[in-house]
Amino acid sequence: MLKRLSENLLIAANIFILFLLVFYQHLHLPAWLQVIGRMHPLLLHFPIVLLILALVLDLLTIRSEQLAATLRPLISHLWLAGALTAAITVIMGLFLSREEGYTGDMLAWHKWSGIAIVWLASLLYWYRYVRKSVMITGSALTLVSLAVAGHFGANLTHGSDFLLAPVTPQHSRVTVPIEQAVIFEHLVKPILEQKCLSCHNSDKAKGELLMETPAQIMKGGKSGPLFIAGNPMASLMIERIHLPMEEKKHMPPTGKTQLSLQEIEVLQHWIRLGGDFKKTVTSLKKEDSLYILAAQLLKPEVSEDQFSFAAASEATIKKLSNNYRVIFPLSRNSPALIVNFYNKEQYSAKALEELLPLKTQIVELHLQKMPVKDAELSVIKQFSNLRKINLDFSAITGSTLQDLTGLKHLRSLAISGTGINLQNLQKLKASKSLEEVYCWNTPLTEKDWQQLAAIKNIRFEKGYDNHGQEPLKLNSPIINNDHTIFQRKQTLALTHPIKGVEIRYTLDGSEVDSVNSAVYKDSITVDSSFTVKAKAYKTGWYGSDATVARFLKTTYRPDSAVLLKPANEKYLGDGPKTFWDLQTGNFDISSGKWLGFRYNDMELLMMFKHPVNVQQITLNTMRNTRAYIFPPTKVEIWGGSDPSKMRLLRKVQPAMPGKDDPNTMSGITCEFPAQEVSCIKIIAAPLAKLPQWHDGKGKQAWIFIDEILVN
Repeated sequence: MLKRLSENLLIAANIFILFLLVFYQHLHLPAWLQVIGRMHPLLLHFPIVLLILALVLDLLTIRSEQLAATLRPLISHLWLAGALTAAITVIMGLFLSREEGYTGDMLAWHKWSGIAIVWLASLLYWYRYVRKSVMITGSALTLVSLAVAGHFGANLTHGSDFLLAPVTPQHSRVTVPIEQAVIFEHLVKPILEQKCLSCHNSDKAKGELLMETPAQIMKGGKSGPLFIAGNPMASLMIERIHLPMEEKKHMPPTGKTQLSLQEIEVLQHWIRLGGDFKKTVTSLKKEDSLYILAAQLLKPEVSEDQFSFAAASEATIKKLSNNYRVIFPLSRNSPALIVNFYNKEQYSAKALEELLPLKTQIVELHLQKMPVKDAELSVIKQFSNLRKINLDFSAITGSTLQDLTGLKHLRSLAISGTGINLQNLQKLKASKSLEEVYCWNTPLTEKDWQQLAAIKNIRFEKGYDNHGQEPLKLNSPIINNDHTIFQRKQTLALTHPIKGVEIRYTLDGSEVDSVNSAVYKDSITVDSSFTVKAKAYKTGWYGSDATVARFLKTTYRPDSAVLLKPANEKYLGDGPKTFWDLQTGNFDISSGKWLGFRYNDMELLMMFKHPVNVQQITLNTMRNTRAYIFPPTKVEIWGGSDPSKMRLLRKVQPAMPGKDDPNTMSGITCEFPAQEVSCIKIIAAPLAKLPQWHDGKGKQAWIFIDEILVN
């Protein structure tokens, strides 16, 4: 009975497939049929397995009548089940293909090879035993159809040549000389080809968006233009990239290879510059961010050395590593090692000699700012496989530089900021492998540099010299503090890489000027939250842009804490500890420094072993409206002696941002009369519905919190 019903269904399915093919161009599917169509990827694996199993068993029975008599009933059921599920899969696929975004030759090959599987399987079910040649030929054609349908189906889903990708050459890195590089052609287009074209091509135009030519990119898709020239953060492309991974409109979709931060920067800078398709890299100023990125991306790849020496033992590496002498591999599974030295007070010649058991494996030695003396080069020359040595700002004078000429693999030597002279540098001519020597900020004169230029096999780098032309703009000062959250006092440390620079600053967030603002000396100690702005000034240079940073004070850290409602599983950070790790996050929500909440409030309970006197609590939050991240609609602070005896201390309702408000990280501060409490509960509620001006209007917003300050 079941067999007869299944046979009738198979006949009906074949007839229905013919009907769909005849009226294919006129099909308009209701929503419930679209749901059925989207189940196509879910079901398609069943007929593949059933048909292959039936094929294999059939072929096994060709030479054994006894085996055939035993297995034929099972094989018949497998053929029937395989043909019927293949027919249902094809019907679902035809429904799915009528949705927008599916066109082209790739779809046609996938569609007709899938239909061929159904027709071949149906014929083989009823007629495979007429002749052995029918079984063998039909089975071979079915296998070929399965391979073709699978290949083009995978390409439709995952991109062109998905099946053969592991055995075909990968995308080669663009290595065009920077003088010939076109921003779109050599920087932007490779990103689009690798991360976007699999869904936006002539065979599969998701969202009616094609990205194969500049004209298609300019046209945009169903949702409008792809970008707004000069305004990356208002551009659809950048908005979709920055959406949380869970969002349906996030691009690339979940499961696809995501863009790197460097690739996102390239796209943003290209749009910032107007989205020009013909603009060259050399038309940019050398200090432009995109020019700097281009110099990195277009730099020719250096082939990795093939190291023939054996790896050092883990025990030896572990024994010789410490906080001031860090040893790590050049790359994964490489026997080559890199050594970095830190803290000049801990350095000694003995610390260098202790590395001799690894003299074969060490290929890079970084001793910058260590008090290395000339005599110690006799130890360094024993590291026979060194490729790079960094002795910047060390104590060498260069009198023993000839010791390094015997290193057969040494390519790079850095001795900037040392007391070397021309005569000592000329000794390096004897090296047959050395390619570059960095020796800026040394006593060398202009005549000395001219003589060094005569040494053709080595490039001596003296740094930038504008020869008295247009003044250059200084880099911004550097803030050397590891953390921007502190508990009692914060010592602010500012530096600048150029000697003789005057750093001026403010601590209240006001603008810095070169006359009235305070001059930074050695350090500044502050005992309350502050916003520092600092600029660098020097005669003959343009003043720098401001370095800006917020430093936040927190007085108390709870002895224990628990989230009464969970954070989203994708943004868990380190649990409640994230709120007191003294580290603020950046705009990368996946950095592990944020906790994200969307479908429930953030409810945090903090417990203190001893009562604390509290009058202010601040939540450090993110605002990125394009990524659905808004401030909480309300923040409530509850406090008391225990969880059952808490009362509301303060409730605030932060203002919601407007359409054009910029992305920012800011604190939501709740102040109240000083209270002595042993437990505190904080409730922060996400916005229930995004505003009408938002592309996700009506959907739930996110809140992201990285630090909670209790004062």
